[in-house]
Amino acid sequence: MKGVVSFHPLDLAVFDELLSPLAAGAKVNPETFLQDASRVRRNGWIARRYAVALDALSVEAEAPQADPTSSLWQRLRTNMEKVDFKPAEAARRAAKVFDADLHLEGRPFLVAEGSAERVATAVDAYVAAESEDAAEGVARDQLARLDPELAKLVEPADIADVSSDMSYRNDLLADLKKLYDLGRCAREGRPWSDGGAPPKPGADAVRDELPWRSVALHARVRPFWIAHDVDGLETICRAAGVLPPDCLSPAWRPFAEACDAYPALRAALGLELTKDKSVGAFVAPAEVGALVEFLSMHGARIIGAATRAGEGTMATALLRKIKECAVYSQRHGFGYLEASGVLPPERES
Repeated sequence: MKGVVSFHPLDLAVFDELLSPLAAGAKVNPETFLQDASRVRRNGWIARRYAVALDALSVEAEAPQADPTSSLWQRLRTNMEKVDFKPAEAARRAAKVFDADLHLEGRPFLVAEGSAERVATAVDAYVAAESEDAAEGVARDQLARLDPELAKLVEPADIADVSSDMSYRNDLLADLKKLYDLGRCAREGRPWSDGGAPPKPGADAVRDELPWRSVALHARVRPFWIAHDVDGLETICRAAGVLPPDCLSPAWRPFAEACDAYPALRAALGLELTKDKSVGAFVAPAEVGALVEFLSMHGARIIGAATRAGEGTMATALLRKIKECAVYSQRHGFGYLEASGVLPPERES
């Protein structure tokens, strides 16, 4: 499908202790959630400044290309400049080691590790960083993993600032209140509307809005992986002629209480991502090990089928991200969930 597809290490405690009770009308204390969200966003923004700097350097390493629509003399001049082109050392080094799909877009934060286990350790270091200096230290360490000499040459890019912590806190509280209001409208049989959108019956709003909004809030506090213009694992497996793993199921468990109250929600949840802002396949925490084993056993076969269809590079990168997410989930006792249309908090502006 077109757009952003995300792979989430799903912390069921965030659902069981905050999001589901809130939608059910219970009182909750969101303070830990708010503090964690501010820290994760800040550290993500710091890491992104270095990733954007690497991206810019890698572009600088490319020789100038002649514009085919320009004059003959201009094209000749550009081609002569191309012969003499010598990129700066930092640009040359960045071009050799930087992978935009992985280091800028795919992984949470800037992570340069090779194995899924070491990626998980680096992600944890970012999540735990309690200050800007600590987060910068993790980013610098990851730069050194790419190239120790390059790390000495890179300065963080000047990117747009995120909003203040107080403003972000207010935005989060507003989003949590929308979840509460959505549930209340459904229970009271009243229509629900978000801003300028046409009102819809509360029960329909639970079916259409509750899953994605809940996952988007969860993503403010738990890092996740991203791919562009791809499909979820169920669809990829079937396209490759591989039987999808039995551990995949609709996301009934994170929304168990709402599914019991609104059968239409249970029926609407499936394995495939069918539109922007949707929720797809889920793997329970106890089954994540089976997902990791499936990827290890059948990944090469999926990649082989994709390669024959001209999509080998895409499939290789996608399965790598899914496995890294699954290994991170396994480390923390989380589940695994696929969604679309969710962006990391530092990128939302």
